[in-house]
Amino acid sequence: MSTSNTTVAKLNARQGQALREALNRGDFQFRKLQHAFFQARGNDVVVSYYRSGKLVIQGRGREAFLAHYLEGVGATPLEPKTSAPSAAGEQAMPELADSLGSDEAGKGDSFGGIAVAAFGVPSSLVETLLETKVADSKTLADERIRVLAPWLREHFPHAERCLSPEEYNEAWQHHGRNVNHLLAELHRQCLAELASARETSWQVAVVDRFSAKAPVATLLHHDFPDLGVVEIPRAEQHAAVAAASVLAREAFLCQMDELSQSFALDLPLGSGAPVPKALRTWENLHGTTDLGKVAKLHFKNIQRFLGFA
Repeated sequence: MSTSNTTVAKLNARQGQALREALNRGDFQFRKLQHAFFQARGNDVVVSYYRSGKLVIQGRGREAFLAHYLEGVGATPLEPKTSAPSAAGEQAMPELADSLGSDEAGKGDSFGGIAVAAFGVPSSLVETLLETKVADSKTLADERIRVLAPWLREHFPHAERCLSPEEYNEAWQHHGRNVNHLLAELHRQCLAELASARETSWQVAVVDRFSAKAPVATLLHHDFPDLGVVEIPRAEQHAAVAAASVLAREAFLCQMDELSQSFALDLPLGSGAPVPKALRTWENLHGTTDLGKVAKLHFKNIQRFLGFA
């Protein structure tokens, strides 16, 4: 599999041993790597050979390495793993080392603010992440999300922005009353925070698309021209984005818990049937003046409740 400056191959035990012997004879520095037999660093190339048999080759010297070493042990690159497209023109993303992903939670919820998270997957932790079987937060139970998110924060690079309802309402006004403009800026902030940390040379950032105009790529291009930014629908098929969705969802759930406790009212998720009842209960307890402390004021159902629509 080859994407940008990354290639993945599958080696059997004999090929792996032959490769190590060949690298020992070359100008490579070896280091230990979690879940790997070894990692070797050479001239503009980093090679990580995992216990699963996967060999990840990265860097500008990748092509020379493939020709000299990979062919020498009788191995060939894997073809990218893809799944059936879920929409016209949509392509599945391969798993990438040294990649970033970002996603948001709370965008469609009447109550609560919004949470955006970016997540980084260094080459040394690709296998670790895949072993968690992380998936789109919408497919995971909230109980699983609450357990998984703290572990992901502890072990992986990440950045988060979580706006309270009051902050959200103010930011929505500031960004021209345009949710997409607000989202683009929050995604930019999170991805820029990780991209600015030079411990890892990030190859690509994958964003769960919320606008066909690719606003995040536009915002990031000036400061990070070498970072490829891909904005696609349902990007959670990429593990980095799935992990980001878990962090964002957990942050939003925690905020909703805090709001419910602070105002002595069980605030429902989503924008469905429970919302009108919760709004009436809110009015009985707190009136309508402070509704912006718990709800997105521009939502049509909130506007109708306030008598503005």
